[in-house]
Order: sequence, then C-alpha cells, then structure tokens
Amino acid sequence: MVLFDRPHRKNEPPDDAPALAALGDACISRGEFAAAVTWFDKALDKDPRSAHAYAGKGLALKNLGRNKEALECYAAALEIDSGRGDTRHKKGVAQKAPGIRKAAVTGRDAAETKDLLSADAWYDKAVSYGARGEFQKAVDCFDKVLEISPDNADAWYNKGRALGKLGKFSRAIASFDRALALRPDNADAWYYKGTSFVAIRKIPDAYACFEKVVTLQPGHEKALSGLTELAKVLEQVRKK
Repeated sequence: MVLFDRPHRKNEPPDDAPALAALGDACISRGEFAAAVTWFDKALDKDPRSAHAYAGKGLALKNLGRNKEALECYAAALEIDSGRGDTRHKKGVAQKAPGIRKAAVTGRDAAETKDLLSADAWYDKAVSYGARGEFQKAVDCFDKVLEISPDNADAWYNKGRALGKLGKFSRAIASFDRALALRPDNADAWYYKGTSFVAIRKIPDAYACFEKVVTLQPGHEKALSGLTELAKVLEQVRKK
C-alpha cells in the first residue's frame, strides 16, 4: 500500500487517512499514547469510517486509562468492520496490538488476520469493562474472543477472574482449567483457582492449588499465607 499518494515537502504531515493512522501506530509503538490519539483523530477527520483509526485510538485511550472512551472506539471499529483495509495495513496494526500471535504478522492470509484483529478488539474491550467493574460485560467480550481464538490462554484466565468477581466460582474454575491446560506454569491462574475453591469450601482442592503456586513461585506471599490458613482448617477437620 502506498501511504502517500502525492509528493509532499519534508516535515509536512500527510493528508490521507491511512498515512495519518500509520503515524498513530508509530506513536503507539513508542509509547506516545496522547500523540497517537491526535493522529487517529486526524485520520478520522479524513475518513470517519476508518476501522483502523478507531481500533488504534481505542488502544491508545486504554493505555491512557480512558476506558470509557476506549470502549466507544472499539465498538465503532467492530461496527464498521475491524478487518477493513489491505493485508499489509492489518498486519501493521497486529504487530502493535497486545495478545496477537506472531503468526498473524508473518504469513496468515487476510481472512485469518481479520479474525485475529477482531479478537484483539474484543479482548481490549473486555479488559476495559473489567477496569470499570462491569464484569458480566467483560465475560461476554471474552466469550467473543474465545469464539474466534479458543486457544487464547489469557482470555480464559481473565474470563475466570471476571467470573470470580461475579461470584460464579464453579464457572471460574472451569475457565482457569482451560487456561492452565494451555499454560500450566501460570501461577496466577493456579492461585485464583485456589481462591475459587476456597469460596465453595473445597479446602483440599484449594490447598493443592496453593501448593502448585508455591512450587512455581516459592516467594508468593498470598499463596504461602493461604497454605498456612488452610492447614489450620484441615487440622480442625481431622480432629472432629
């Protein structure tokens, strides 16, 4: 794709949406999120239907802690079609977005790249909902991610966290199991699986989870404290 379709002088900003959005991408790659928002806004002034610009702006806003605005941008991107644009353009966004697999930028075809970008938009939307305490909406968005990318360990883990916040502990445990099947060394998943077992009074199962955490991270203070407390509970049960 040719980003600049006319000659321009040095230091003169481009005036077409793809080039302006590309400048936003570059700012994100440098961690300059406020500047990225400015460039994506300029791109949207040129093309109000640029899913690329909306998705990029959403990512920048999320990193600035402006979660409500980020959600609005992701919703707009998904409504338009998060896969809009040519393959090179989509791969460039994929390289800068969290959670996208390396394969998405090294040779998958356009349809698969579109799906991965859509999954990433849903993932960030879920994280934004979680940050606002809207956990059921977060779960719904993680489900969208998992429809597209069922082997996304992070989505299974974070879905479990959101379900735990909703008090749906059995479902949370099932999500942590899926996350751990994909990434068995995830100490956090073992820990929160353990706390979910505590919540439904399955103490031996919780104890085993905390033991696994300590095996993976010997200095994990919360798991060590949990083991101490659960040992007392198990001792009391044995004495009865």
